[in-house]
Amino acid sequence: MLITPHFLTGVAIASQMPEVAPAALAAVTSHYVLDAIPHRDYFDKQYLTWRNILLTMADGLISLGLFYWLVPQAHWGYYFGIGALAMLPDVISLPGVFWRRWWQLPPIKQLHHWHTQMLQYVWGEQGWGIGLLPQLIVVAAAVYLLR
Repeated sequence: MLITPHFLTGVAIASQMPEVAPAALAAVTSHYVLDAIPHRDYFDKQYLTWRNILLTMADGLISLGLFYWLVPQAHWGYYFGIGALAMLPDVISLPGVFWRRWWQLPPIKQLHHWHTQMLQYVWGEQGWGIGLLPQLIVVAAAVYLLR
């Protein structure tokens, strides 16, 4: 999934769970649950293309904009931290985009295989119509919870 659904799901979890440990566990777990839903992440199969980079930058800016719009300033630190934890599996995989061998390191290899081949792409590649719809629903639900 894109950044926004993962991040806002974590933020919504934080808004409903004031205890750090359960919220953190729920946020990381939410990442895997969302990735199991058929979706579309990128324009191109190669990660480092201009279209994918611009998509990621725009997605990140949308996430931050919605965050600052929806979250009271008094909760920024806690909500942002839990939202960031909801993106953790993608963050752990990120070095592999630049250094392919990263995904072959023993602690990362199994996690990466399970995260990508077993969850994200088990349904095959989705078009943008069906691939974006579940993400919009997740974002709408998070916005509803945060408003």
